[in-house]
Amino acid sequence: MEYDAGNKVVNVPKGHVLYHQGDECNTMFVLLSGAMGLYLNYGTKDQFALIVLSDKGASLGEMGLLEGEPRNATAVALADSVLIELEEAHFQEFLEKHPNLGMKMIKDLAGRFKVVTEELQNAQDVVRTIVSELESDKSKEKKSIREKLKGIADVLLDVPKDVPPDLYVTCYTRTHGNLH
Repeated sequence: MEYDAGNKVVNVPKGHVLYHQGDECNTMFVLLSGAMGLYLNYGTKDQFALIVLSDKGASLGEMGLLEGEPRNATAVALADSVLIELEEAHFQEFLEKHPNLGMKMIKDLAGRFKVVTEELQNAQDVVRTIVSELESDKSKEKKSIREKLKGIADVLLDVPKDVPPDLYVTCYTRTHGNLH
């Protein structure tokens, strides 16, 4: 087995699950080559793709190492991949040996935090819009929540300007499943 700064180098063949959502853990991974996909509810009808990681130095599973939290997603190799599995005991040594990868990890985490913040703001805007529409429709015939979501799909899904939102939502749900 190969090691880097005391941490295991892991080869993951395409299609292999590196770890499952809910698994107990105390390590994280740094991608050296290949591509990894992170999924919620992997292998179920509610499966949702979160992100594809393919940049050298991309990190995944940080909550395991930093917080001791169970895995919050399932990691699947989308191509043959090589990763370093970081353990707390060797984390400092790894950062000293690979300061550029340490900086990449910090930038990745900051970028993910930014995306989550933007998604939260978008979700708040959607809720405000729905509440406002419900309040203004008190005397009118009520629309279903699905119809309301179709009406504001451009906010949720960044619908291209030349595609009607109804058509986009229909195609999106056929391709990706329900709008969860």
